[in-house]
Parts: sequence; structure tokens; C-alpha cells
Amino acid sequence: MKNQLSTLPYRKWGLLLIAAAFLLFSYFLGQKSTSSDPINLRPEVGTRGIGLGGAFISSADDATSPLWNPAGLATLQRGNLIYDLSQGAVSLAYPIKPIGTFGVNFLDLNGGDRFLSDHVANPIGSFELGNNQALFSYARKFGPLQLGASTGYSRAPYYGSRWAQNYDLGVLTTLNTHFALGVRLRDISGVTIRHKNGQVLQTFDQQLALGTVFTPHPLIRWHNRLDIAPTCLGTSLEIGSDTIAARVGSTFTFGDEAPPQSWSLGFSLNQLGKQLHYTYLNQENLEHRHLVSIGMSFGRTQPISRKSDAVALSARKPDADALSAPQAPISKPTTQTQKREQPKSADKAIQIAKQYDIDVALMLAIIYAESNFNPSAVSKNGAGGLMQMMPETARELGLTVPQYQDKRKPKLDSYIDERFDPHKNLHAGLTYFKMLLEKYRGNLTLALGAYNIGPGKVRVAGPLISSGKKYADKVLSRSQHYRDNVAQMETDLKRLEALLN
Repeated sequence: MKNQLSTLPYRKWGLLLIAAAFLLFSYFLGQKSTSSDPINLRPEVGTRGIGLGGAFISSADDATSPLWNPAGLATLQRGNLIYDLSQGAVSLAYPIKPIGTFGVNFLDLNGGDRFLSDHVANPIGSFELGNNQALFSYARKFGPLQLGASTGYSRAPYYGSRWAQNYDLGVLTTLNTHFALGVRLRDISGVTIRHKNGQVLQTFDQQLALGTVFTPHPLIRWHNRLDIAPTCLGTSLEIGSDTIAARVGSTFTFGDEAPPQSWSLGFSLNQLGKQLHYTYLNQENLEHRHLVSIGMSFGRTQPISRKSDAVALSARKPDADALSAPQAPISKPTTQTQKREQPKSADKAIQIAKQYDIDVALMLAIIYAESNFNPSAVSKNGAGGLMQMMPETARELGLTVPQYQDKRKPKLDSYIDERFDPHKNLHAGLTYFKMLLEKYRGNLTLALGAYNIGPGKVRVAGPLISSGKKYADKVLSRSQHYRDNVAQMETDLKRLEALLN
């Protein structure tokens, strides 16, 4: 019964969001749109989102998120800059924990509305001239919910057009490992753009959109989107990982003036923090159908806030045990033990543990289980270094890792593969572990299991499969051994300190 009750707060948020989406849906169905002409809709911008058939409402997770759902900014762990070559759009976002993530988007910066030159040999296309927008956005995560808002100014594609302010809202939530839901509301109060002489040029009605992502397998994602007013349906299938993915999408519009159906093909590459997105958009009213954008991630992965840690770690108390897997509290050593376990020769190792708010004994136990303090260790799966980082994960966390034909035979040179730099490997590994600890809401057993077998195989509500459970038990047993045997802790602290120095 405890396990069932403990998941109710999380389910409650999901049910509330679904209920709110249904009410908004019902409200907008009863409204009569005054802007069925597609020219009166703010143009969709973003190579990746358009390549998903516009179904980027519940999967937005980069700097272009405010153009689809501002709540998507809350997922960013590093800064992100994206320039859309085909549509002249610049998107920039940066997370500042624990405050939240801030983003800016400037649309249609191309003077001639074509990238570089307006020539028949230039395959990269663009939409209308002069649909200028400037958006300023903010998003933050509140438990299972991601909330975001944007405000900015839009200009119509006419000389003499004035600027009009608009407001957007977005909500995202991941109900479980297979299903995510998003809601976006654009132009809350409606937007009217006028000419300098007072003539009405454009009117943007409120636009409500619902989105879902279904992930039956870690490498397969089915994106869907439904616009209520005007009615539009988008769907796409994406196959691949965060490193490389291909997609095919289709959009169906129900209106007299809009193309009734269009389809798209595209792919995305993400290597060493650099991104490339391409989409071919087969829409009958477009002359140039190739869309390209480039991007880059920058800055260190943002650490999880101590406030969030406190909330997450408090979930391990017996009365608030939220998960079915067994919990193992991180016990604090006595003052006398603290003095014994912090020799001067291990200052750097202890400071790193404090930086990530991780118990020293737990940090040492993870390193012991992963590599036994061997900075050159390579697993049969291709994980490397002290914390046994997989190449893809290490790259996402900002480490330089080459592309290997056989990842089980990496270059052990830390200047070529930074996983074999003990200091960088330890920081990356602890950052990743803290992300998992937040994902599993403070459940230490599940976070350890996910670190070992991958989060795709560990549900937020558990339980762990046998291999992950064995690994978690091994780490927890070793950490308790350190607490019971301070001499052993001091010995391994000195081993780690020697590697870091």
C-alpha cells in the first residue's frame, strides 16, 4: 500500500494537466476563429520542429523551444545556440540553476529572406519576408511539471508595419518513461498588428496546441500534435539516439486557404556539442523546401540545486518512501569520524564530493564498483575511466571523446579522450549521477541501478531488474564498509587524491 500511495502526488500532477488540457480543448472548440487564413498565423520556425511535422509541442528540448513550447527550455542542462540558415532565426538559451532557464529568439534576420544569396542554385529555402519576431522566454521545472512563458514583439510582412506584443504559455510533463504530454497557448489576448496609418494588417487569434510523445523503445519516438484553432494535426516518427536520429513527419491542415497536407524528411546530428539539423519539407506552396540549421552547446552542465537535492533526498525517509525499490539512506558520519576521514592529503577529493553534495563514502564506493580506482579501465561495453563513462554520455556532458570504430578499443590518451582524465571523468560521472538522482526523486537504489544499466531500463517507479539491483547493492554495501572502516576509507581517499593530482 505504501508504494501505491507514494506515487499519487506524481500521478495527481499528470491527471491535473490532462484535465486542464481537456477543459482548454473544450473551450476552444466552442470558439469561432477569425483567422482561418494561414497568413494570419505566426509562422512556424525551426528546422527540427518542422521536420517532426510540427509535433514539437511535448518534445521541445533545445534553444528553439519557445517557438513551439517555452516549457521545453527547462530541460536544458547547458547553454545552447542555434542558427536557422533557411529562416534567418537565431535562438539562444542558458540555464541558471536554481533560478531557471532563460532564452531569446530573433526571427527573420535575413535581409533578402534567403540565406547568403537569392539565386536559383541556392537550395536552402525560407518563408515569407518580414515576419519578424523577438521573443524573450523563461522556464523552470517544478517537480514533474515544466512551466514556461514567452513575451515579445511581432511585425507583419509589410512596409510600415508596427510592432505588437504577444504572450505565450507552455506546460510539459513526463507521465512515465514511455509517455510525455505538453500544452501550448499562443497569443493569450490575441494580437493585432497595425500599419503606421492605423490600418489593421494582421490579427493573431489565440492558438491552443496539445502534444504527446510515445516512446515504446529508447530509440523510437512517436510525436503527435493537435492544434485546436485553427485545426491542424501533425505526426512524426523519429528513430535514433541523441547523437544521430532520422525522422519522417506529416501535417494535415483543415482549412480552405491552407495546403491540406504536407510531409517532411530529415535528420539530426549531435557530435561533441555541435548540432546539425536538416529537413526536406514537401509543401505545395513553397518554392524552396530545404531547411538547415546549425547549433552548439556551451558551458558546463549545470549542477542540480541544493534545494532540489534536499527535496529529493527527503523522499528517502521511511514516511515518504516514494518508490518500490528499497531505499538506502546516506548516513552522516559523526564529528569525530569526519575529522578522521578528511586527511589533508585528500582535500581535493573531499571538496569534489562536497561540490556535488554526495557523501564521500558513496563517491568512493561508486568508483570502487566501476573501475577499482583504475583511470584507464575500459569495460566490455566501451565505458572508460574512473566512473566508466560511455562515449555518448561523456560527449553530452561536455567531454571530448573521438568517434571510435570499435568503442571497446579507445585511445587511452587523456588529451584525445577526456574520459581518461581522472579529474574530468570524476566531475562528469558525479554530474550524471546527480541528474539520475533527481530523475528518480532521491531514490538512491534506482539512481545507482540506472547508472549501471542505463535510465532507459529503469522506470521512475521501479522496480530494478536483477543486474541493476546487484550493482546497487554492491555500491551500498561498499559505502557502508567505508563508514565502518575509516582506515580503509582513508586509504582509498589517498588513492583517489593521487590520481587527481
